[in-house]
Amino acid sequence: MSINTKDKAYGICIYKKNKNSIKILLCKSTMSNTKWGTIKGGMEAGETKEQTAIREFQEESSILVNKDLFEKYFEQINNEKDIGVYLVNYNNIKNIDKYFDNEMLKKEYLNWENSKITFFDINDLPTIKQKQYKMVDNIIQYLQKD
Repeated sequence: MSINTKDKAYGICIYKKNKNSIKILLCKSTMSNTKWGTIKGGMEAGETKEQTAIREFQEESSILVNKDLFEKYFEQINNEKDIGVYLVNYNNIKNIDKYFDNEMLKKEYLNWENSKITFFDINDLPTIKQKQYKMVDNIIQYLQKD
């Protein structure tokens, strides 16, 4: 019997959509100078993917997202760490505006792991981390379908 010891990380990708643009929420880790990714983190023993996504998103942004708001799941399988995120519509999260100023997470809600968390237009994204690049591309294709 083999035991899968590969790291797994789960999180949430919030999007904002209007007739003029589609934006997604990305974070830049304090460990990275240039690359951005979704808000996610490592699974702990006994957790489900959904529980990990909710916990990690709240730890890193202070925003609690109910799993009933999860719309679709995206993942990227990598050699050393698999990444999975749930897509959530910004407009479905109660009182979310209080956490942001000019589409950037206010400093008082930012934890030590990230230097910035902000919305980006999908047509003007920063450099995405390699372990999430295909997943983010799939999210964008999905959001552009409507």
